[in-house]
Amino acid sequence: MTITNKQIDTGTRLGTMILDHFIMTMIMMVFFIPGMISNFANAFKTTHEQTSFDPFGGNLIYLGLFGFVVYFCKDIINGRSFAKRMLKLQLVNNSTGKVASPIRCFVRNVFCIIWPVEVIISMITPSRRLGDRVAGTKLVVYDPSNEQPKVNFGKLLIPLALAYGTMLLFMIPIKAITSTMGGQKVKFIETSYNKQSSKELEKLLTDSLGQYFTPNIRVYDKIQNQDLKYISTILHLKENFLEDEEQSSRLDSNVNELIYSKFSEKAFTGNLKYVFEASGQMQTSTHHIGTRLITKSDK
Repeated sequence: MTITNKQIDTGTRLGTMILDHFIMTMIMMVFFIPGMISNFANAFKTTHEQTSFDPFGGNLIYLGLFGFVVYFCKDIINGRSFAKRMLKLQLVNNSTGKVASPIRCFVRNVFCIIWPVEVIISMITPSRRLGDRVAGTKLVVYDPSNEQPKVNFGKLLIPLALAYGTMLLFMIPIKAITSTMGGQKVKFIETSYNKQSSKELEKLLTDSLGQYFTPNIRVYDKIQNQDLKYISTILHLKENFLEDEEQSSRLDSNVNELIYSKFSEKAFTGNLKYVFEASGQMQTSTHHIGTRLITKSDK
């Protein structure tokens, strides 16, 4: 049997869009919570590990992408999302009047990314927004007297896979851009860690400027494809001496002078990280020390 093509008004249509968006956004957030927790936890960690700018929670973003998958596939079960079930509406094939297939529901929901256009079109033609026109669907009042097709889980997997694949492709350029924002990572040789040199530099900084900070230093004697050492320096400030620009500049100058007195600037590359408390939270300030690495693109 086919679905009765009862028409809906503009108010109902807009109300459905708002309720649908609210419910699905709440569901999406569940998938992003692990990444948010990871970012929050890492914000309080101070390690020598080189990290790139990543607002997505690292690899947990791939879990978060399922949130978008659920959003784009919200209507694939008999053309009815949570909001449509609450408001007794349903998506049907515009030509046959039968329940819209899962793949058609997915295609029409992809156009949610241009929601301002979809809202305008929905106000003009409540039953068919742009996504409906492309997917060949329309929104009608649900008629419970009509028989609903049995859920075919095989057919449900197709739009789910397409949605996830689409999101993975979308993430490629975003990941490429954000990876460059964290600066170049230095590929040092882990086994070249020089404990003696690390402790000697820590002692030098402590003896000279121990009233300002507690140093934590790791010196690596080898870097891949470079005749340089790598020095990672973390200075835990006893007060926020960086708050005053003049004092900050003087402290930074003294620290660099001490490091360069032991290691020639041209003999190593590395990072200097200040850790301090500001506004009741632990914060960091990082900058480069030593010589800049020469990459193939620089030659």
